[in-house]
Amino acid sequence: MLHTSDQITEEPTVFAPTQFSREETSENFRIHSEIDILFILRGIMQTNSLITLYPDYASDFILTSILAIDANKKEMVIDYGIDDKHCQKALHSKALVFVTTQNRVKIEFICDQIRKIQYDGKDAFAINIPKSLLRIQRRNHFRITTPIAKPLKCVIPIPGNDASAKAEVALLDISCGGIAVIDHHPIINFDPGMIYSDCVIALPEIGTITVTIQVKNTYEITLRNGQNCMRAGCQFIELAASMEAMIQRYIIKQEQIRKIK
Repeated sequence: MLHTSDQITEEPTVFAPTQFSREETSENFRIHSEIDILFILRGIMQTNSLITLYPDYASDFILTSILAIDANKKEMVIDYGIDDKHCQKALHSKALVFVTTQNRVKIEFICDQIRKIQYDGKDAFAINIPKSLLRIQRRNHFRITTPIAKPLKCVIPIPGNDASAKAEVALLDISCGGIAVIDHHPIINFDPGMIYSDCVIALPEIGTITVTIQVKNTYEITLRNGQNCMRAGCQFIELAASMEAMIQRYIIKQEQIRKIK
């Protein structure tokens, strides 16, 4: 059973809606793919993550969790409250704002349909599955290692007079903040501070992104096969929102694949 803002007996984590600056809009983090949305919501349900619900963006809130998801009906069931005043307010709200976290990444979404039902013999809320949600990653971006058998490749234009000259390097990992590559190319210089524009990375089943990278650090690592090599950590410079969205979709898809395995 969930608690309301004036009846909390423990110290649960309460998540507040994100305030975006002028330089950073919500679209930078928004996910529209129904498959990705359902994957994220099921993950939240399976870990029984606590969700903070704000009726009509009000300051008071309800703490709840996802009990069931019906993809065919595009509906999910969430826990009901013990304070009828708060529950009635939610039932008469036009916008229900939900905030939680998944794998230390903040998740936010809005639903606009709610009704009271019986679930497993208890009162519950039925709400619509959101048409989009926010998966908010900042500074400490979640990185995902690239597949060993078929690693991602970054195609980097080689500085010089020949505009067609390009170098291809393998990626060790990728996040919305940057990439790590294997530094063993005879021409490309991965000294910290170097900047390379118009770099191309093909994300399988997602699309191709074009980015500017700046080398931040290099150090020696040992690969899983025992081979020693140099790793170069590179940061994206002024990454376009559309490119960031594609990287997020790639990360979510890889999480889906690894969960199946």
